[in-house]
Amino acid sequence: MEDVRRTLVHRLEHWAQTTPDAPAIHEKKPDGTWHTRTWAQYWQEVRDTAKGLIALGHQVGDCVGLLAGSRCGWVISQFATQSARGIPAPIYPNNTTEQAAYIIGNSRSNIAIAGNQEQLDKYLEAIDKGMMKCEHLICMDEPSKKDPRVRSMTALQELGRQQDDSELNKRLTELTDDETSMLIYTSGTTGVPKGVQLSQGNIVAMADGLLGRFSAYKGEVPFRIVSYLPLCHVAEQIATNFAQLGSGGEVYFCADITQIKDHLTEVRPTVFLGVPRVWEKFQNVLEGRFAEASGIKASLAQWARKTELAAFKRQAEDGIPQNSLMRTIANKLVVSKVKDALGLDQLHAAFTGAAPISEGTLEFFASLGISIYEVYGMSETTGICSSSEDGKPRFGTVGRAMPGVEVKLADDDEILVKGPICTCGYLHMPEETKELFTTDGWLQTGDLGKLDDKGYLKIVGRKKDILITAGGKNVAPAEMEGHINQITGVGQVIVIGDKKPYLTALVTLDIEALDALARDAGVSSGTLEELAKNDEVKKYLMDRVESDCNAKVARYQTIKKIKVLPLEFSVEGGELTPTMKAKRNVVVKKYAADIKSLYA
Repeated sequence: MEDVRRTLVHRLEHWAQTTPDAPAIHEKKPDGTWHTRTWAQYWQEVRDTAKGLIALGHQVGDCVGLLAGSRCGWVISQFATQSARGIPAPIYPNNTTEQAAYIIGNSRSNIAIAGNQEQLDKYLEAIDKGMMKCEHLICMDEPSKKDPRVRSMTALQELGRQQDDSELNKRLTELTDDETSMLIYTSGTTGVPKGVQLSQGNIVAMADGLLGRFSAYKGEVPFRIVSYLPLCHVAEQIATNFAQLGSGGEVYFCADITQIKDHLTEVRPTVFLGVPRVWEKFQNVLEGRFAEASGIKASLAQWARKTELAAFKRQAEDGIPQNSLMRTIANKLVVSKVKDALGLDQLHAAFTGAAPISEGTLEFFASLGISIYEVYGMSETTGICSSSEDGKPRFGTVGRAMPGVEVKLADDDEILVKGPICTCGYLHMPEETKELFTTDGWLQTGDLGKLDDKGYLKIVGRKKDILITAGGKNVAPAEMEGHINQITGVGQVIVIGDKKPYLTALVTLDIEALDALARDAGVSSGTLEELAKNDEVKKYLMDRVESDCNAKVARYQTIKKIKVLPLEFSVEGGELTPTMKAKRNVVVKKYAADIKSLYA
């Protein structure tokens, strides 16, 4: 990409000029068929939208609110805003009216784009209640309610087509890598969301780092990915936009996360990003199916997975392909069939991040021929500052620092980062920005870690999540939560123990693995609520906590009691972030009575 200019916008233009008729982005139409845009069509819509924004009075450096699900209109709006030298201010599609209004206000957006009428109504309600001011509202879909304050995306693009090209071309020429490219708002698990400012240079540095580390991004294999996580999150930006514009590949948008399995089997992606909860759900379903097998089928599956895992570990350690006859047979009889059923038979790179994942889950998928690369970072580091290396994953670590990035530990083992991927700070928050960096310019992640002599980084946990027991012991709950999460049928786990005499845990069940849990516990199948209240299920889970968790940790880290909650944590319920990471402070407050009962 040396000949391509300095921003992702210019890379989009590059692909439109060099491969105009190649497919670029896809989304499902209401009838279930795919609507495809070529690179030339993609770039033309971006230009038309950008000229429409300029015609509405959009100035250089202005923010544009963007509230929509995963769809083509999202990335078209993003790159149109950036082409006009503006800054997208993304809003999660499940954010409340108040949260949307806060981001519009914090970013001082005068133009706000919504995906559909439901999302548009949040803007309208906020304006009507005096929570936000915004002069122009755009809806990607044709609005179902007439309102003089609103125009459709089609109308905006038509307005753009009526404009001269000169102003847009001028802005594209003047666009530089030190300008703010977009905002990524933190999830606000503690306090109000903060708008992380990422420059064009931050993003290009991250995109080039991916190209330098992973063959799946170098054009050596076709790049094809399903985008299903919110594009408001930096992880999905990396997977969808940064990577695609480095490789010239294809993105298939999945508007409904519950349809991800169907999309995978249709698209057969070569790259897949799954947050830990997604991989864990796949694992629970597959383990349930393996448990149903008996006789020779069960023995064959066990042998094949053991053979594949052993070969995988040797290959990861030596860096030499392991193509033994036994591995070939195992792949043909079992492994390839499982991957095919998942829609991951053409996968070249699988990634996970945004939350901790257990070694057990990584080994489970390795036994099925799926190597998951664990990455570590945060919005403030443009997503990834450390990752496993291509073909050399080291389970239990998040690999080594990305090219051009430095990682070190502070005296208290907090992970510190420096490099071209680091943000300049938070929008309109000078004090919080000052607190983000050390006096000598290292970004403070808030995470605790360990570095080995080869530079491999292991995440211990969040500094703010450390529990200090009544006995004065410092406990990082992530380790125990990871062990318990490996129990088939378990959904989410929150370890409790701050200022308490011993540790306990709140446990939810995985609705997709209830039958397997009932079978393992020796009880009849039932609903989530029925199994959560079943004493035999609780006893079984506590026995598994003893064997799978307590036997592996120090005495002061052992879990003495558990409470099985009769529900699943959810984004809608407020317990999970949009990337399905538990909001510990929300859970502790919401289930205070249940926690109290564990210490009665």
